Amino acid sequence: MSLNSESLIALNAVIEEMNRCFDKADHFFNHHFKRSICNFKQRGRAAGTAHLQKNEMRFNYFMYSQSPTEFLDTVVPHEVAHIIVFQIYGSTVRPHGKEWQAVMLKVFGVQPSRTHTFDVPTPKVSYEYICKCSKHQFTQHRHNRAQKGTEYICKTCKSRLEFKSPSVQC
Repeated sequence: MSLNSESLIALNAVIEEMNRCFDKADHFFNHHFKRSICNFKQRGRAAGTAHLQKNEMRFNYFMYSQSPTEFLDTVVPHEVAHIIVFQIYGSTVRPHGKEWQAVMLKVFGVQPSRTHTFDVPTPKVSYEYICKCSKHQFTQHRHNRAQKGTEYICKTCKSRLEFKSPSVQC
């Protein structure tokens, strides 16, 4: 993603919040944590991801732009907490386990949540699948997985989702 002046200002706000979170963790644990690289390379349905071995956090500019304050208050601490937990415990703990939840609550004062409430971008192509009770729209990625044998089950009626129609331009 090439950064225009608006997204560069946003990235600087994310970096400032990330550094505030690391400073809080440094103080709480009396330990200096290695700072991460961060960028707006995240796409799709995720607001952010922590790439632990790379010490990199990727954030979704589409979601940031919907509510910068909410994003800075929830998503940035969420991803920093993953990095902090990894730097303390390594890869032996669950991603949203008790250690991550404790960092969210005790260090950042944020209610731990695995999900966000931001709108997700509309996929360019979708595939229609059906079950016994309704229709479901799959992304290109999910459709490809289904075609390779991954089986998807409806959460409501518990029946198998079946491919109905070819891609539809959205």
